[in-house]
Amino acid sequence: MRPQATNLCPTCNKPLTLFRHPKVPSIPLDSCPHCLGVWVDEGELSEIHKALQPAPQQAPPPPPAEDPTATKDLPIVRGYHLSNVHHARDWLDQILRGLTFIVSAFRLLKENPQFILPILLNIALGFALLVLLGLGVWAMSGFAVGIELNRWLETGQVLLIAAAVIWYLATVTLGFFFKGAVVSMVDAYLKGRPVSLSIAFRDALKNADRLLALALFNILIGWLSSMLSNRRGTLWLGDIIRTITEVVTYLLLPIIIVEDTGLVAAVKRGIELYRRHLLPIAAGEVGVRLVSNILNFFAVTGVVFVVALLAPFGILPLAIGASISAIFAAIVWSVNAFITTAYHTCLYLWAVEYERAIAPEQVTVPAPLAAALV
Repeated sequence: MRPQATNLCPTCNKPLTLFRHPKVPSIPLDSCPHCLGVWVDEGELSEIHKALQPAPQQAPPPPPAEDPTATKDLPIVRGYHLSNVHHARDWLDQILRGLTFIVSAFRLLKENPQFILPILLNIALGFALLVLLGLGVWAMSGFAVGIELNRWLETGQVLLIAAAVIWYLATVTLGFFFKGAVVSMVDAYLKGRPVSLSIAFRDALKNADRLLALALFNILIGWLSSMLSNRRGTLWLGDIIRTITEVVTYLLLPIIIVEDTGLVAAVKRGIELYRRHLLPIAAGEVGVRLVSNILNFFAVTGVVFVVALLAPFGILPLAIGASISAIFAAIVWSVNAFITTAYHTCLYLWAVEYERAIAPEQVTVPAPLAAALV
């Protein structure tokens, strides 16, 4: 209403009473007690309209981003239900199963070449670290050459041993980190998740302390087995311990990566999984190890043969031939490491499926392993 000189109701001409409504206490209103009208001054109506508007609701917080490395409870989607899994009859059957799995692993590697990248990176970093340590030792000698370098090396054997120990510890630790990344990639592939090198490295980095503990455990057992192998009469015992340690290590690796658990808990979990499911252990372990060892033997033998063949022709041909042979041997070793890692990852996932399934026919066998069991 227009401002008036008198405070009277425009309808009944009775005096108006000032009051404040609880919903708009900041705006004074005029009310007529006689005709019950409520009057506002010019401009106050728009202010009341604004004040009565509902307060804008805050958007709900976005749901937490899904962790792409968390795959523990996901089912296997790249696998088969086998109605009947036959036990290995003899050593020949073991070897044939191992060969069949290796063929399946090669197909998997052909389909996803990035599976081998972590192991190739491991070899490259190990070589780079060796070169850096060698340059560091050479720099400590004052970049001596010839006879002076030989004399310095004779007096600096402690430094050389320390550099070799550092290189060994670093390469073993890095090896477990990169194999953990391979486990993550194989696990993601079998469960239908994107196979990503960056996600695999995040998964391995998340479990870096546990992988370090596993590496130190492996180094300690390896050192003890070497001591036994060097003692007369205990050579066989050291070899057995070394083999068992290698198998146990490969079995613990997927438990640590997939279940994000520590070393002690992984050991307990492994005992729990494999105590009642010994069938997966016999699915081709002997065959996989035998074929892998044969391939490694031929790779090393090839390098030695090329070096011996090219040695009489001078430094340049020898260096070129040795470099090519070393690259070939590194590729062979990488493929073998992938096969062994993928094999034990499939065994672990198979054992978990046995644990979850109500009936044997409901068990999903990972595809690369299923090919070796039919």
